[in-house]
Amino acid sequence: MKIIERSVEISHSLFQQTYEERDGYRTYHFAFGWYRNTLLAIGKNSPNSPNSRALKFAKKFNSTQIIKYPFLHAEVDLISRLWGRFHINNRLKVVIVRLNKFKQLQNSKPCSNCSRVLNTLGVNRLWWSTKKGKIKGSNSC
Repeated sequence: MKIIERSVEISHSLFQQTYEERDGYRTYHFAFGWYRNTLLAIGKNSPNSPNSRALKFAKKFNSTQIIKYPFLHAEVDLISRLWGRFHINNRLKVVIVRLNKFKQLQNSKPCSNCSRVLNTLGVNRLWWSTKKGKIKGSNSC
């Protein structure tokens, strides 16, 4: 559970800067990519405007919804940061955390489009926060 605890701690430490950049948003979404106990990259959502990286991955993974609305989700931002630097497979562990403006955990289960990208790449070690302040997952650490 060490990577989950670290992911929540890091998301809290990143919160203030992210909040200042995007004041007024209801939630702030982060995705952490881990290999063993090493943090490889952090992705965050970017709902401000369409994003070329989101569009690139939407086309690569045939996601019509993202092609139509190419806003960057934290999971796709994470994958785009790892792309070409790390072999993405079932050894990658992903922890997804969403915080509200009071730094409380919110539901961060990946949407169907992000799930498709992660599943296609073989990423099946996945944990996400819930509105009840818990962490759920598809595998154990």
